Amino acid sequence: MTSTTAPASAPGGPSDQAEGMLRTIGGHWGWVLTFGIISVLIGAALLAIPGKTLVTIAIFFAAYLFVTGIFMLVRSFTHDGGSGGQRVFSAIIGVLSIGIGLMLLRSPFQALEVMIFALGFWWVFSGILDVVRAFMLPSGKGWAIFMGVITFIAGMAVLAYPIDSAEVLAFVGGIMLIILGVFEVVAAFQLRSAAGKAAA
Repeated sequence: MTSTTAPASAPGGPSDQAEGMLRTIGGHWGWVLTFGIISVLIGAALLAIPGKTLVTIAIFFAAYLFVTGIFMLVRSFTHDGGSGGQRVFSAIIGVLSIGIGLMLLRSPFQALEVMIFALGFWWVFSGILDVVRAFMLPSGKGWAIFMGVITFIAGMAVLAYPIDSAEVLAFVGGIMLIILGVFEVVAAFQLRSAAGKAAA
């Protein structure tokens, strides 16, 4: 007797194609390069904007966190590096990043201390998760751990530095974003080199 029950999902269907596209984007070095360039640009803008206010700074930091969140969520769809744990860590970082970005946008007039705590906490937590996630990678552990440590140090610096004005926060945050962005750009070219060697 022939079964008339249709398969739950056909191979090559729209959902499979969408996931495949996300995996390709998430694992592509160009995506990492774009994220690094955006980080550098936002950092430079924070250093350059005249008349810095909490509202302006909140918008810039929220934009950075949104970009980070989207980047990490897309990365969670890639199987490069392999394990489900790595994907879960990326997704957690992405959701937290977007959540903190929304908080900054919803309350742009909040106290300077709250903004410093949100940004510092994000970098500290993200750095720790990046280091943990690095140990799940089949290769490139050293560079990933280094990036996580740099992010952690950035968060601790923001939390520990005696910031008492919006201008100082913009300066410190801008410098940190530029440093992190530069390292992401370098990491992107490292990924490109590794992909080229693997394909050879």
